[in-house]
Amino acid sequence: MASRKLPCSRRRVLTHGLALIGLTSFAFAGTNEPLSKIWSVRDGGRIVFDAMHTSTDPVTTVQLPSASRLRRLIFSFGPAEAEANRPLRLRRKLEGWDREWQEAGGDIQVLVMTHGASNHVLSYHTFPMSGETKGWTGDVKTSEWHSRRESIVLPTGAERLQVLLISEEWTVLGAAAIADFRVLHENTNGSLENIWPDSNLEEGENLDRADGKPRYWQRGSFGANMAHVTQLPPPSKAHALAIVDDDVHLPATWQAELPLKDKAHAGDTLTLIWREAFSVGIGGRQRAGYDSPPPGDYVFRLKTVTPSGDPVGREVSLAVSIPQVFWKRPPFVVLVLVTFAAVITIIVRAAVRRRMQARLDRLEHRRGLERERLRIAQDIHDDLGASLTHINLLSQTAHRKIENTHPAWKDTERLRAVSVNLTQKLDEIVWAVSPRHDTLESLLSYLTDLAEEFLGSAEIPARIQVPLQLPGWTLPAGLRHNVFLATKEVLNNVVKHAKATEVHLRLVILAEAFELTIEDNGCGFSLTSIPANGNEHPVRHGLAGVKERIQSIGGKFSLDSGPGRGTRVVFTVPVNVAES
Repeated sequence: MASRKLPCSRRRVLTHGLALIGLTSFAFAGTNEPLSKIWSVRDGGRIVFDAMHTSTDPVTTVQLPSASRLRRLIFSFGPAEAEANRPLRLRRKLEGWDREWQEAGGDIQVLVMTHGASNHVLSYHTFPMSGETKGWTGDVKTSEWHSRRESIVLPTGAERLQVLLISEEWTVLGAAAIADFRVLHENTNGSLENIWPDSNLEEGENLDRADGKPRYWQRGSFGANMAHVTQLPPPSKAHALAIVDDDVHLPATWQAELPLKDKAHAGDTLTLIWREAFSVGIGGRQRAGYDSPPPGDYVFRLKTVTPSGDPVGREVSLAVSIPQVFWKRPPFVVLVLVTFAAVITIIVRAAVRRRMQARLDRLEHRRGLERERLRIAQDIHDDLGASLTHINLLSQTAHRKIENTHPAWKDTERLRAVSVNLTQKLDEIVWAVSPRHDTLESLLSYLTDLAEEFLGSAEIPARIQVPLQLPGWTLPAGLRHNVFLATKEVLNNVVKHAKATEVHLRLVILAEAFELTIEDNGCGFSLTSIPANGNEHPVRHGLAGVKERIQSIGGKFSLDSGPGRGTRVVFTVPVNVAES
Protein backbone atom coordinates (compact mmCIF):
# COMPACT_ATOMS: atom_id res chain seq x y z
CA MET A 1 0.00 0.00 0.00
CA ALA A 2 1.47 3.32 -1.03
CA SER A 3 1.99 5.99 1.57
CA ARG A 4 0.37 9.38 1.18
CA LYS A 5 2.05 12.59 2.33
CA LEU A 6 0.07 15.35 3.98
CA PRO A 7 0.17 18.82 2.46
CA CYS A 8 2.23 21.51 4.18
CA SER A 9 -0.85 23.29 5.47
CA ARG A 10 -2.03 20.06 7.13
CA ARG A 11 1.40 19.56 8.74
CA ARG A 12 1.28 23.09 10.16
CA VAL A 13 -2.15 22.45 11.63
CA LEU A 14 -0.92 19.21 13.15
CA THR A 15 2.13 20.83 14.73
CA HIS A 16 0.06 23.70 16.06
CA GLY A 17 -2.48 21.25 17.48
CA LEU A 18 0.19 19.33 19.38
CA ALA A 19 1.36 22.58 20.93
CA LEU A 20 -2.21 23.36 22.00
CA ILE A 21 -2.50 19.94 23.65
CA GLY A 22 0.55 20.68 25.73
CA LEU A 23 -0.77 24.08 26.72
CA THR A 24 -4.15 22.63 27.69
CA SER A 25 -2.61 19.95 29.85
CA PHE A 26 -0.36 22.54 31.45
CA ALA A 27 -3.33 24.81 32.16
CA PHE A 28 -5.08 21.99 33.99
CA ALA A 29 -2.05 21.16 36.11
CA GLY A 30 -2.31 22.32 39.72
CA THR A 31 -5.91 23.53 39.34
CA ASN A 32 -7.83 23.16 42.60
CA GLU A 33 -10.94 25.06 41.63
CA PRO A 34 -14.20 23.29 40.78
CA LEU A 35 -14.32 22.85 37.02
CA SER A 36 -17.78 21.27 36.89
CA LYS A 37 -21.23 22.20 38.11
CA ILE A 38 -24.49 20.52 39.05
CA TRP A 39 -27.01 22.55 37.09
CA SER A 40 -30.33 21.12 38.19
CA VAL A 41 -32.14 18.30 39.94
CA ARG A 42 -35.51 17.09 38.71
CA ASP A 43 -38.19 14.91 40.16
CA GLY A 44 -39.45 13.54 36.86
CA GLY A 45 -40.45 16.72 34.99
CA ARG A 46 -40.52 18.98 38.07
CA ILE A 47 -37.41 21.00 38.90
CA VAL A 48 -36.52 20.80 42.60
CA PHE A 49 -33.13 22.50 42.31
CA ASP A 50 -31.91 24.97 39.67
CA ALA A 51 -28.40 26.41 39.91
CA MET A 52 -29.33 29.17 37.43
CA HIS A 53 -31.82 30.69 39.89
CA THR A 54 -29.81 30.24 43.07
CA SER A 55 -28.83 33.75 44.17
CA THR A 56 -27.78 32.97 47.76
CA ASP A 57 -24.95 30.82 49.02
CA PRO A 58 -24.52 27.46 47.27
CA VAL A 59 -27.19 25.01 48.27
CA THR A 60 -25.74 22.06 50.14
CA THR A 61 -28.87 19.93 50.66
CA VAL A 62 -31.87 19.42 48.38
CA GLN A 63 -35.05 18.24 50.10
CA LEU A 64 -37.09 16.03 47.78
CA PRO A 65 -40.70 14.87 48.11
CA SER A 66 -41.41 11.64 49.96
CA ALA A 67 -40.50 8.34 48.36
CA SER A 68 -44.15 7.55 47.61
CA ARG A 69 -44.33 10.42 45.09
CA LEU A 70 -40.78 10.28 43.71
CA ARG A 71 -40.61 8.41 40.42
CA ARG A 72 -37.29 9.33 38.74
CA LEU A 73 -34.47 11.46 40.09
CA ILE A 74 -32.59 13.28 37.33
CA PHE A 75 -29.34 15.24 37.79
CA SER A 76 -28.19 17.67 35.08
CA PHE A 77 -24.51 18.55 35.22
CA GLY A 78 -21.63 19.71 33.07
CA PRO A 79 -18.61 21.96 32.96
CA ALA A 80 -18.77 25.23 34.87
CA GLU A 81 -19.53 28.39 32.88
CA ALA A 82 -15.87 29.38 32.64
CA GLU A 83 -14.84 25.88 31.55
CA ALA A 84 -17.47 25.36 28.84
CA ASN A 85 -14.89 25.17 26.04
CA ARG A 86 -12.37 23.03 27.88
CA PRO A 87 -12.05 19.30 27.17
CA LEU A 88 -13.33 17.89 30.44
CA ARG A 89 -14.75 14.47 31.12
CA LEU A 90 -17.19 14.09 34.01
CA ARG A 91 -17.50 11.19 36.41
CA ARG A 92 -20.36 10.91 38.87
CA LYS A 93 -21.29 8.88 41.91
CA LEU A 94 -24.48 8.92 43.98
CA GLU A 95 -23.31 7.92 47.43
CA GLY A 96 -25.78 5.46 48.90
CA TRP A 97 -26.70 4.11 45.46
CA ASP A 98 -23.63 3.71 43.23
CA ARG A 99 -20.79 1.48 44.35
CA GLU A 100 -18.29 2.78 41.80
CA TRP A 101 -17.74 5.98 39.87
CA GLN A 102 -19.90 6.14 36.74
CA GLU A 103 -19.23 7.82 33.43
CA ALA A 104 -21.53 8.46 30.50
CA GLY A 105 -21.09 6.48 27.29
CA GLY A 106 -19.03 7.39 24.29
CA ASP A 107 -16.44 5.30 22.55
CA ILE A 108 -13.49 5.24 20.21
CA GLN A 109 -13.97 2.44 17.70
CA VAL A 110 -12.05 0.05 15.56
CA LEU A 111 -14.22 0.14 12.44
CA VAL A 112 -13.82 -2.54 9.78
CA MET A 113 -15.52 -2.24 6.37
CA THR A 114 -15.38 -4.26 3.19
CA HIS A 115 -15.78 -2.60 -0.23
CA GLY A 116 -16.71 -3.93 -3.65
CA ALA A 117 -15.44 -3.07 -7.10
CA SER A 118 -17.47 0.13 -7.33
CA ASN A 119 -16.21 1.27 -3.92
CA HIS A 120 -19.58 0.69 -2.28
CA VAL A 121 -19.65 -0.69 1.29
CA LEU A 122 -20.54 -4.38 1.53
CA SER A 123 -20.17 -4.94 5.29
CA TYR A 124 -19.69 -2.80 8.34
CA HIS A 125 -18.27 -3.97 11.72
CA THR A 126 -17.67 -1.83 14.80
CA PHE A 127 -15.58 -2.84 17.81
CA PRO A 128 -15.97 -0.09 20.41
CA MET A 129 -13.59 0.91 23.19
CA SER A 130 -15.54 2.54 26.02
CA GLY A 131 -14.74 3.23 29.64
CA GLU A 132 -11.26 2.45 30.86
CA THR A 133 -9.02 -0.59 30.60
CA LYS A 134 -7.56 -2.13 33.71
CA GLY A 135 -4.14 -0.75 34.55
CA TRP A 136 -4.68 2.58 32.78
CA THR A 137 -2.21 5.17 34.11
CA GLY A 138 -3.18 8.19 32.04
CA ASP A 139 -0.43 7.60 29.50
CA VAL A 140 -0.51 5.08 26.66
CA LYS A 141 3.18 4.32 27.06
CA THR A 142 3.00 3.24 30.71
CA SER A 143 -0.48 1.70 30.80
CA GLU A 144 -1.28 -1.99 30.82
CA TRP A 145 -2.18 -3.42 27.41
CA HIS A 146 -4.90 -5.98 26.76
CA SER A 147 -5.28 -8.37 23.84
CA ARG A 148 -8.46 -8.43 21.77
CA ARG A 149 -9.66 -10.89 19.18
CA GLU A 150 -12.56 -10.41 16.73
CA SER A 151 -13.75 -12.20 13.58
CA ILE A 152 -15.51 -11.20 10.39
CA VAL A 153 -16.72 -13.12 7.34
CA LEU A 154 -15.97 -11.67 3.91
CA PRO A 155 -19.13 -11.07 1.86
CA THR A 156 -19.50 -11.86 -1.81
CA GLY A 157 -17.73 -9.33 -4.01
CA ALA A 158 -15.38 -7.99 -1.33
CA GLU A 159 -12.22 -6.61 -2.88
CA ARG A 160 -10.86 -4.23 -0.25
CA LEU A 161 -10.70 -4.23 3.57
CA GLN A 162 -10.74 -0.81 5.22
CA VAL A 163 -9.80 -0.42 8.91
CA LEU A 164 -10.32 2.79 10.90
CA LEU A 165 -9.46 3.85 14.42
CA ILE A 166 -11.99 6.64 14.92
CA SER A 167 -13.59 8.85 17.56
CA GLU A 168 -16.74 9.41 15.60
CA GLU A 169 -19.11 11.10 18.06
CA TRP A 170 -18.69 14.83 18.53
CA THR A 171 -18.85 14.72 22.34
CA VAL A 172 -16.26 11.96 22.81
CA LEU A 173 -13.21 12.76 24.88
CA GLY A 174 -10.49 10.28 25.67
CA ALA A 175 -7.40 8.44 24.65
CA ALA A 176 -7.19 5.04 22.94
CA ALA A 177 -4.33 3.18 21.32
CA ILE A 178 -3.92 -0.05 19.39
CA ALA A 179 -0.73 -1.96 18.66
CA ASP A 180 0.36 -5.14 16.89
CA PHE A 181 -2.69 -5.08 14.60
CA ARG A 182 -2.95 -8.30 12.59
CA VAL A 183 -5.44 -9.85 10.18
CA LEU A 184 -5.16 -13.63 10.20
CA HIS A 185 -6.33 -15.82 7.33
CA GLU A 186 -6.18 -19.59 6.99
CA ASN A 187 -3.81 -20.51 4.13
CA THR A 188 -3.79 -23.62 1.97
CA ASN A 189 -1.78 -25.49 4.60
CA GLY A 190 -4.52 -24.93 7.22
CA SER A 191 -2.44 -22.56 9.36
CA LEU A 192 -3.25 -18.93 10.13
CA GLU A 193 -1.24 -16.35 8.22
CA ASN A 194 -1.06 -12.61 8.90
CA ILE A 195 -2.02 -10.73 5.74
CA TRP A 196 -1.82 -7.23 7.29
CA PRO A 197 1.37 -5.33 6.38
CA ASP A 198 3.66 -3.79 9.01
CA SER A 199 1.70 -4.86 12.10
CA ASN A 200 4.36 -3.42 14.41
CA LEU A 201 4.42 -0.02 12.64
CA GLU A 202 8.14 -0.07 12.04
CA GLU A 203 7.94 1.45 8.56
CA GLY A 204 7.31 5.14 7.96
CA GLU A 205 8.64 8.62 8.69
CA ASN A 206 9.41 10.21 12.07
CA LEU A 207 7.79 7.38 13.99
CA ASP A 208 9.51 8.51 17.18
CA ARG A 209 7.34 11.66 17.13
CA ALA A 210 3.63 12.01 17.82
CA ASP A 211 3.07 13.44 14.35
CA GLY A 212 4.96 10.59 12.66
CA LYS A 213 3.70 9.01 9.46
CA PRO A 214 3.26 5.22 9.39
CA ARG A 215 3.65 3.77 5.93
CA TYR A 216 0.21 2.21 5.55
CA TRP A 217 -1.91 4.44 7.83
CA GLN A 218 -3.31 7.90 7.18
CA ARG A 219 -4.90 10.51 9.41
CA GLY A 220 -8.40 11.79 8.66
CA SER A 221 -9.07 15.26 7.34
CA PHE A 222 -10.60 16.41 10.66
CA GLY A 223 -8.82 16.37 13.99
CA ALA A 224 -5.54 15.26 12.47
CA ASN A 225 -3.65 16.76 15.40
CA MET A 226 -5.40 14.25 17.74
CA ALA A 227 -4.11 11.19 15.81
CA HIS A 228 -0.75 10.25 17.35
CA VAL A 229 2.01 7.76 16.85
CA THR A 230 3.40 6.36 20.12
CA GLN A 231 6.66 4.55 20.71
CA LEU A 232 6.15 1.40 22.81
CA PRO A 233 8.46 0.98 25.83
CA PRO A 234 11.92 -0.53 25.15
CA PRO A 235 13.22 -3.01 24.21
CA SER A 236 10.37 -3.11 21.69
CA LYS A 237 10.93 -1.10 18.51
CA ALA A 238 7.27 -1.26 17.60
CA HIS A 239 4.85 1.65 17.62
CA ALA A 240 1.19 2.11 18.37
CA LEU A 241 -1.56 4.18 16.83
CA ALA A 242 -3.32 6.48 19.30
CA ILE A 243 -6.16 8.94 19.29
CA VAL A 244 -6.14 11.55 22.04
CA ASP A 245 -9.48 13.27 21.49
CA ASP A 246 -9.51 16.49 23.48
CA ASP A 247 -12.03 18.38 21.35
CA VAL A 248 -15.77 17.80 21.76
CA HIS A 249 -16.38 19.49 18.40
CA LEU A 250 -14.08 17.39 16.18
CA PRO A 251 -13.59 13.69 15.48
CA ALA A 252 -10.21 12.08 14.86
CA THR A 253 -9.34 9.16 12.57
CA TRP A 254 -6.62 6.73 11.61
CA GLN A 255 -7.42 4.70 8.49
CA ALA A 256 -5.77 2.09 6.26
CA GLU A 257 -6.80 -0.20 3.39
CA LEU A 258 -5.86 -3.71 2.36
CA PRO A 259 -6.51 -5.14 -1.15
CA LEU A 260 -7.91 -8.67 -0.77
CA LYS A 261 -6.97 -9.96 -4.22
CA ASP A 262 -4.97 -13.18 -3.93
CA LYS A 263 -5.17 -12.90 -0.12
CA ALA A 264 -8.76 -13.85 0.83
CA HIS A 265 -12.03 -14.67 -0.88
CA ALA A 266 -15.76 -14.38 -0.25
CA GLY A 267 -16.92 -16.57 2.64
CA ASP A 268 -13.51 -16.67 4.28
CA THR A 269 -13.24 -15.83 7.97
CA LEU A 270 -10.71 -13.19 8.92
CA THR A 271 -9.49 -13.06 12.52
CA LEU A 272 -8.52 -9.58 13.73
CA ILE A 273 -6.10 -9.43 16.66
CA TRP A 274 -4.66 -6.39 18.36
CA ARG A 275 -3.62 -5.03 21.73
CA GLU A 276 -5.40 -2.03 23.19
CA ALA A 277 -5.33 0.45 26.05
CA PHE A 278 -7.85 3.24 26.48
CA SER A 279 -9.74 5.65 28.70
CA VAL A 280 -12.79 7.07 26.93
CA GLY A 281 -15.79 9.16 28.01
CA ILE A 282 -17.71 12.19 26.86
CA GLY A 283 -17.72 15.90 27.63
CA GLY A 284 -20.30 18.66 27.72
CA ARG A 285 -23.65 18.81 29.46
CA GLN A 286 -24.98 15.44 30.68
CA ARG A 287 -27.82 13.87 32.61
CA ALA A 288 -27.99 10.96 35.02
CA GLY A 289 -31.29 9.37 36.06
CA TYR A 290 -32.14 7.12 39.01
CA ASP A 291 -35.45 5.26 39.06
CA SER A 292 -37.41 5.30 42.34
CA PRO A 293 -34.53 5.58 44.81
CA PRO A 294 -35.55 4.47 48.30
CA PRO A 295 -35.82 6.97 51.18
CA GLY A 296 -32.54 8.11 52.65
CA ASP A 297 -29.77 10.66 52.53
CA TYR A 298 -27.62 10.71 49.38
CA VAL A 299 -24.69 12.77 48.12
CA PHE A 300 -24.31 13.33 44.38
CA ARG A 301 -20.57 13.69 43.72
CA LEU A 302 -19.09 15.02 40.52
CA LYS A 303 -15.44 15.10 39.55
CA THR A 304 -13.63 16.17 36.39
CA VAL A 305 -10.85 14.35 34.59
CA THR A 306 -8.72 15.20 31.58
CA PRO A 307 -9.36 13.45 28.26
CA SER A 308 -6.72 10.91 29.25
CA GLY A 309 -8.49 10.19 32.58
CA ASP A 310 -6.30 12.15 35.02
CA PRO A 311 -8.27 13.83 37.87
CA VAL A 312 -8.25 17.62 37.68
CA GLY A 313 -9.93 20.36 39.68
CA ARG A 314 -11.93 20.07 42.87
CA GLU A 315 -14.82 17.69 43.28
CA VAL A 316 -18.30 19.18 43.70
CA SER A 317 -21.17 17.54 45.56
CA LEU A 318 -24.81 18.06 46.40
CA ALA A 319 -26.59 16.41 49.32
CA VAL A 320 -30.02 15.02 48.53
CA SER A 321 -32.53 13.91 51.12
CA ILE A 322 -35.51 11.73 50.23
CA PRO A 323 -37.81 11.59 53.25
CA GLN A 324 -39.64 8.47 54.22
CA VAL A 325 -43.41 8.36 53.68
CA PHE A 326 -45.08 9.65 56.80
CA TRP A 327 -46.51 6.28 57.80
CA LYS A 328 -42.99 4.81 57.85
CA ARG A 329 -41.28 7.64 59.70
CA PRO A 330 -40.07 6.83 63.21
CA PRO A 331 -42.39 9.33 65.01
CA PHE A 332 -45.43 7.95 63.21
CA VAL A 333 -44.32 4.37 63.80
CA VAL A 334 -43.76 5.16 67.48
CA LEU A 335 -47.19 6.82 67.65
CA VAL A 336 -48.82 3.79 66.03
CA LEU A 337 -46.99 1.42 68.36
CA VAL A 338 -47.92 3.49 71.40
CA THR A 339 -51.54 3.67 70.24
CA PHE A 340 -51.57 -0.04 69.53
CA ALA A 341 -50.04 -0.74 72.94
CA ALA A 342 -52.59 1.53 74.58
CA VAL A 343 -55.47 -0.20 72.78
CA ILE A 344 -54.09 -3.62 73.69
CA THR A 345 -53.65 -2.45 77.28
CA ILE A 346 -57.24 -1.20 77.39
CA ILE A 347 -58.52 -4.45 75.89
CA VAL A 348 -56.42 -6.56 78.25
CA ARG A 349 -57.47 -4.50 81.24
CA ALA A 350 -61.10 -4.77 80.20
CA ALA A 351 -60.74 -8.53 79.73
CA VAL A 352 -58.95 -8.88 83.07
CA ARG A 353 -61.57 -6.71 84.71
CA ARG A 354 -64.38 -8.79 83.23
CA ARG A 355 -62.62 -11.97 84.29
CA MET A 356 -62.05 -10.63 87.79
CA GLN A 357 -65.64 -9.47 87.97
CA ALA A 358 -66.87 -12.88 86.83
CA ARG A 359 -64.63 -14.50 89.40
CA LEU A 360 -65.91 -12.17 92.08
CA ASP A 361 -69.46 -12.96 90.99
CA ARG A 362 -68.71 -16.69 91.22
CA LEU A 363 -67.13 -16.21 94.62
CA GLU A 364 -70.08 -14.17 95.77
CA HIS A 365 -72.45 -16.81 94.44
CA ARG A 366 -70.40 -19.50 96.15
CA ARG A 367 -70.47 -17.56 99.40
CA GLY A 368 -74.19 -17.20 99.06
CA LEU A 369 -74.51 -20.94 98.53
CA GLU A 370 -72.18 -21.58 101.45
CA ARG A 371 -74.24 -19.32 103.67
CA GLU A 372 -77.39 -21.14 102.55
CA ARG A 373 -75.76 -24.54 103.09
CA LEU A 374 -74.58 -23.42 106.52
CA ARG A 375 -78.09 -22.28 107.38
CA ILE A 376 -79.61 -25.56 106.19
CA ALA A 377 -76.99 -27.61 108.06
CA GLN A 378 -77.56 -25.61 111.19
CA ASP A 379 -81.35 -25.92 110.89
CA ILE A 380 -81.09 -29.67 110.34
CA HIS A 381 -78.72 -30.02 113.26
CA ASP A 382 -80.69 -27.80 115.60
CA ASP A 383 -84.23 -28.86 114.63
CA LEU A 384 -84.13 -32.46 113.38
CA GLY A 385 -81.17 -33.31 115.56
CA ALA A 386 -82.93 -32.13 118.66
CA SER A 387 -86.09 -34.00 117.66
CA LEU A 388 -84.19 -37.26 117.04
CA THR A 389 -82.39 -36.86 120.35
CA HIS A 390 -85.76 -36.38 122.04
CA ILE A 391 -87.12 -39.52 120.35
CA ASN A 392 -84.05 -41.46 121.43
CA LEU A 393 -84.44 -40.34 125.04
CA LEU A 394 -88.17 -41.20 125.04
CA SER A 395 -87.46 -44.63 123.55
CA GLN A 396 -84.83 -45.32 126.19
CA THR A 397 -87.16 -44.22 128.99
CA ALA A 398 -90.00 -46.40 127.67
CA HIS A 399 -87.62 -49.30 127.20
CA ARG A 400 -86.54 -49.13 130.83
CA LYS A 401 -90.11 -48.90 132.12
CA ILE A 402 -91.40 -51.88 130.20
CA GLU A 403 -90.61 -55.36 131.32
CA ASN A 404 -88.75 -57.49 128.84
CA THR A 405 -91.67 -59.87 128.80
CA HIS A 406 -93.97 -57.17 127.54
CA PRO A 407 -94.85 -57.36 123.84
CA ALA A 408 -93.84 -53.70 123.30
CA TRP A 409 -90.39 -54.18 124.73
CA LYS A 410 -88.85 -55.26 121.42
CA ASP A 411 -90.58 -52.42 119.60
CA THR A 412 -89.06 -49.84 121.93
CA GLU A 413 -85.66 -51.48 121.42
CA ARG A 414 -86.01 -51.23 117.61
CA LEU A 415 -87.24 -47.65 117.96
CA ARG A 416 -84.15 -46.73 119.94
CA ALA A 417 -81.86 -48.36 117.39
CA VAL A 418 -83.61 -46.59 114.53
CA SER A 419 -83.31 -43.22 116.28
CA VAL A 420 -79.61 -43.81 116.90
CA ASN A 421 -79.09 -44.75 113.23
CA LEU A 422 -81.05 -41.70 112.08
CA THR A 423 -79.00 -39.48 114.35
CA GLN A 424 -75.79 -40.87 112.79
CA LYS A 425 -77.09 -40.38 109.25
CA LEU A 426 -78.24 -36.89 110.15
CA ASP A 427 -74.70 -36.15 111.36
CA GLU A 428 -73.33 -37.36 108.01
CA ILE A 429 -75.76 -35.13 106.10
CA VAL A 430 -74.87 -32.12 108.21
CA TRP A 431 -71.18 -32.81 107.64
CA ALA A 432 -71.71 -33.09 103.88
CA VAL A 433 -73.81 -29.94 103.63
CA SER A 434 -71.83 -27.67 105.93
CA PRO A 435 -69.29 -25.42 104.04
CA ARG A 436 -67.05 -25.50 107.09
CA HIS A 437 -65.95 -28.98 106.04
CA ASP A 438 -65.12 -28.18 102.37
CA THR A 439 -61.44 -29.07 102.82
CA LEU A 440 -59.25 -32.10 102.17
CA GLU A 441 -58.22 -32.12 105.80
CA SER A 442 -61.85 -32.33 106.97
CA LEU A 443 -62.57 -35.14 104.49
CA LEU A 444 -59.54 -37.13 105.62
CA SER A 445 -60.41 -36.61 109.28
CA TYR A 446 -63.96 -37.80 108.71
CA LEU A 447 -62.84 -40.84 106.72
CA THR A 448 -60.29 -41.91 109.33
CA ASP A 449 -62.93 -41.56 112.07
CA LEU A 450 -65.32 -43.63 109.95
CA ALA A 451 -62.69 -46.33 109.32
CA GLU A 452 -61.61 -46.57 112.95
CA GLU A 453 -65.21 -46.65 114.22
CA PHE A 454 -66.58 -48.97 111.52
CA LEU A 455 -63.69 -51.42 111.56
CA GLY A 456 -63.28 -51.17 115.30
CA SER A 457 -66.82 -52.38 115.82
CA ALA A 458 -65.84 -55.47 113.81
CA GLU A 459 -62.56 -55.80 115.68
CA ILE A 460 -60.52 -55.32 112.50
CA PRO A 461 -57.34 -53.22 112.95
CA ALA A 462 -57.10 -50.18 110.64
CA ARG A 463 -53.68 -49.02 109.40
CA ILE A 464 -53.96 -45.41 108.20
CA GLN A 465 -51.15 -43.67 106.24
CA VAL A 466 -51.54 -39.99 105.36
CA PRO A 467 -49.06 -37.16 104.52
CA LEU A 468 -47.92 -34.97 107.38
CA GLN A 469 -48.82 -31.83 105.44
CA LEU A 470 -51.94 -31.57 103.35
CA PRO A 471 -52.63 -28.91 100.67
CA GLY A 472 -55.30 -26.38 101.51
CA TRP A 473 -57.58 -27.52 98.70
CA THR A 474 -61.26 -26.64 98.73
CA LEU A 475 -63.46 -29.65 97.93
CA PRO A 476 -67.07 -29.28 96.81
CA ALA A 477 -69.75 -30.82 98.99
CA GLY A 478 -70.78 -33.30 96.27
CA LEU A 479 -67.21 -34.55 95.91
CA ARG A 480 -66.79 -35.03 99.65
CA HIS A 481 -70.16 -36.75 99.99
CA ASN A 482 -69.52 -39.21 97.11
CA VAL A 483 -66.00 -40.06 98.34
CA PHE A 484 -67.38 -40.61 101.84
CA LEU A 485 -70.22 -42.89 100.68
CA ALA A 486 -67.89 -44.82 98.34
CA THR A 487 -65.41 -45.36 101.19
CA LYS A 488 -68.21 -46.40 103.54
CA GLU A 489 -69.48 -48.96 100.98
CA VAL A 490 -65.99 -50.45 100.52
CA LEU A 491 -65.48 -50.72 104.29
CA ASN A 492 -68.92 -52.28 104.59
CA ASN A 493 -67.93 -54.96 102.02
CA VAL A 494 -64.72 -55.61 103.94
CA VAL A 495 -66.61 -56.16 107.20
CA LYS A 496 -69.35 -58.31 105.63
CA HIS A 497 -67.49 -60.41 103.07
CA ALA A 498 -63.69 -60.13 103.23
CA LYS A 499 -62.99 -61.97 106.51
CA ALA A 500 -59.98 -59.69 106.80
CA THR A 501 -57.75 -59.34 109.82
CA GLU A 502 -56.25 -56.00 108.76
CA VAL A 503 -57.19 -53.07 106.53
CA HIS A 504 -54.83 -50.42 105.12
CA LEU A 505 -56.08 -46.96 104.19
CA ARG A 506 -53.54 -44.75 102.33
CA LEU A 507 -53.81 -41.23 100.97
CA VAL A 508 -51.34 -39.97 98.30
CA ILE A 509 -51.30 -36.36 97.05
CA LEU A 510 -50.77 -35.92 93.29
CA ALA A 511 -50.31 -32.74 91.22
CA GLU A 512 -54.01 -31.97 90.81
CA ALA A 513 -55.66 -34.98 92.43
CA PHE A 514 -55.49 -37.27 95.42
CA GLU A 515 -55.38 -41.05 95.46
CA LEU A 516 -57.18 -43.02 98.19
CA THR A 517 -56.33 -46.72 98.53
CA ILE A 518 -58.29 -49.23 100.67
CA GLU A 519 -56.61 -52.63 100.86
CA ASP A 520 -57.46 -55.68 102.97
CA ASN A 521 -55.84 -59.08 103.53
CA GLY A 522 -59.12 -61.00 103.35
CA CYS A 523 -60.20 -63.91 101.28
CA GLY A 524 -60.59 -61.89 98.08
CA PHE A 525 -62.62 -63.02 95.11
CA SER A 526 -62.25 -63.75 91.43
CA LEU A 527 -63.31 -60.85 89.27
CA THR A 528 -64.38 -63.24 86.49
CA SER A 529 -66.53 -65.41 88.77
CA ILE A 530 -68.98 -62.62 89.67
CA PRO A 531 -72.18 -62.77 87.57
CA ALA A 532 -72.61 -60.08 84.94
CA ASN A 533 -75.92 -59.06 86.46
CA GLY A 534 -74.97 -56.89 89.41
CA ASN A 535 -78.36 -57.33 91.10
CA GLU A 536 -77.64 -61.07 91.57
CA HIS A 537 -74.42 -60.54 93.55
CA PRO A 538 -74.17 -58.09 96.50
CA VAL A 539 -70.41 -57.49 96.11
CA ARG A 540 -70.63 -56.66 92.40
CA HIS A 541 -73.68 -54.52 93.00
CA GLY A 542 -71.95 -52.59 95.78
CA LEU A 543 -68.71 -52.08 93.81
CA ALA A 544 -70.67 -51.01 90.72
CA GLY A 545 -72.32 -48.31 92.83
CA VAL A 546 -68.91 -47.23 94.16
CA LYS A 547 -67.54 -46.98 90.59
CA GLU A 548 -70.49 -44.88 89.47
CA ARG A 549 -70.03 -42.48 92.39
CA ILE A 550 -66.34 -42.01 91.71
CA GLN A 551 -66.86 -41.53 87.96
CA SER A 552 -69.70 -39.04 88.62
CA ILE A 553 -67.15 -36.66 90.17
CA GLY A 554 -64.64 -37.16 87.28
CA GLY A 555 -62.50 -39.69 89.12
CA LYS A 556 -61.06 -43.10 88.27
CA PHE A 557 -61.93 -46.38 89.99
CA SER A 558 -59.49 -49.30 90.14
CA LEU A 559 -60.16 -52.76 91.56
CA ASP A 560 -57.71 -55.62 92.05
CA SER A 561 -58.61 -58.86 93.83
CA GLY A 562 -58.11 -62.61 93.71
CA PRO A 563 -58.95 -65.64 95.82
CA GLY A 564 -56.72 -65.78 98.86
CA ARG A 565 -54.86 -62.48 98.21
CA GLY A 566 -57.27 -59.87 99.45
CA THR A 567 -58.81 -56.90 97.69
CA ARG A 568 -57.36 -53.54 96.68
CA VAL A 569 -59.58 -50.58 95.73
CA VAL A 570 -58.12 -47.27 94.50
CA PHE A 571 -59.96 -43.95 94.02
CA THR A 572 -58.19 -41.26 91.98
CA VAL A 573 -60.12 -38.04 92.51
CA PRO A 574 -59.28 -34.85 90.53
CA VAL A 575 -59.25 -31.47 92.28
CA ASN A 576 -59.69 -28.07 90.63
CA VAL A 577 -56.54 -26.58 92.09
CA ALA A 578 -57.10 -23.18 90.40
CA GLU A 579 -60.50 -22.82 92.00
CA SER A 580 -59.07 -24.06 95.29
